Amino acid sequence: MLHEIEGVGREFTRVSERPRVASETPVLACVAITSEGDPETYAQRLRDVLGAVFSLAVDADFDEEELPVDGIPDWFLDAGRGAGAVGPSAEAARARYRERTGADPWEIQNWLFRFDPELEARGWEFWDLTRAADGSGRLHLWLDTWGEPMFSWEELRWLLYACGAEAVADPVVVGSGSWAAEATV
Repeated sequence: MLHEIEGVGREFTRVSERPRVASETPVLACVAITSEGDPETYAQRLRDVLGAVFSLAVDADFDEEELPVDGIPDWFLDAGRGAGAVGPSAEAARARYRERTGADPWEIQNWLFRFDPELEARGWEFWDLTRAADGSGRLHLWLDTWGEPMFSWEELRWLLYACGAEAVADPVVVGSGSWAAEATV
């Protein structure tokens, strides 16, 4: 799926502001996350990385061999290298990702290049992060997938584990009213 610069700019805005209900987005994909530790800390880590990578996606020259990493939080860079991370250990994040997917965690440059607006590899747009309304303590990551139940999102799954997820459920497409009923974290 092609991500235009304006769309990536909207994602960047949604990282720090709750979006409004939009009639053109009748359904969203919901990913349930059980976080290790404080959900507020988890949410901040996730938003910090997404904000940095969306900013990079708007400004970077993806024709270069390597993308700059100076805006990406050090703890996320370290998690990809197997070094220490903020919150959960990088080793635990890597092990959980491997157990769930059978694949090695993403190398940072490969991960960053997934956000190239012209690549058409990323099958989702960030919408919001909320607390589950059922009081379970889980978080819900909301994605606009244009109604598609199956989409490319492994780069995101890696980020969710690196941020400190104990468990990441597969996405489920639901009406956007379900998102609207939950509080943004």
